[in-house]
Amino acid sequence: MPPENNPEEKVVEKENLPIKSLRTYQGDVEEAVTKNNYSSSSIFLAEQKRRDQTLLNPEQGTDKEARNKFFLLVGGILLLLGIITVVSVYYIKSNQQVVIEKQTKALIGFSEEKIMPIANSTREELVTNIISEKQSFSLPVNSVLYINAVSGSSTPADLFLLLSILAPNIPPSLERSFDSQYMLGIYSFDTNEPFIILTTSDFVSSYAGMLKWEENMSFDLGKLFSIQQNASTTTRIFTDQSLKNKDLRVLREASGKTVLLYSFIDKNTLLITTNENIFSAILGKYLVNKQVR
Repeated sequence: MPPENNPEEKVVEKENLPIKSLRTYQGDVEEAVTKNNYSSSSIFLAEQKRRDQTLLNPEQGTDKEARNKFFLLVGGILLLLGIITVVSVYYIKSNQQVVIEKQTKALIGFSEEKIMPIANSTREELVTNIISEKQSFSLPVNSVLYINAVSGSSTPADLFLLLSILAPNIPPSLERSFDSQYMLGIYSFDTNEPFIILTTSDFVSSYAGMLKWEENMSFDLGKLFSIQQNASTTTRIFTDQSLKNKDLRVLREASGKTVLLYSFIDKNTLLITTNENIFSAILGKYLVNKQVR
């Protein structure tokens, strides 16, 4: 008969069992070796793999950060290049516009431009060339041919050079009163007619000079403005006229037809042309151009 188990003895035995030590990394390893039959070499390899992965992760993060920095740098450079390009284009166009304004004497919009060298021209040659352009100009009504008079070096011809050739009897005081900007052109209406626009900073001197020039104006500009030769060699009298709130000085032939007129369309601008229709059309273009500028 087996001996009876004494409960008190079991309690004593449990109390005498050794207390399991605290878990440590070494203990975990030993336990893993025991349970899974790992060898020390396999554990070493696993640990080495874990360390390699640990080392690789920071590098991947570093690579990602480096790529982000690279893209930000490239983006910044492209943005800077874009700004520089825009500024450069604006600067170049601004300079080109300044050059164009300096090289042109056009005071109204024009449809076509004719460059005409005048440096070595005689009065007869210059007038003949202008008349030739007048006759050959074939654009529609309300078109303007800008005759860009240039010197031998293809630079804009000085006004004093033009007037010295075209109008040998112009009073010197009047010539000196004009500014350098001017425009010579042909306007297409029912017929093609020439016009001259002059600028001045001295209205009083220019107006007085124009009154004095009236004695010889029909002779100087007679052929250019198709004034009959007998009229151009005879002293003709200019009369006052008002048109579109502008004061005109008008020269008429015996039939009453206007053959030449001029008007200060403002204090700084003088327009010389053939008749009232051409005057009204060019005045309109001048006012539009002035508003745009």
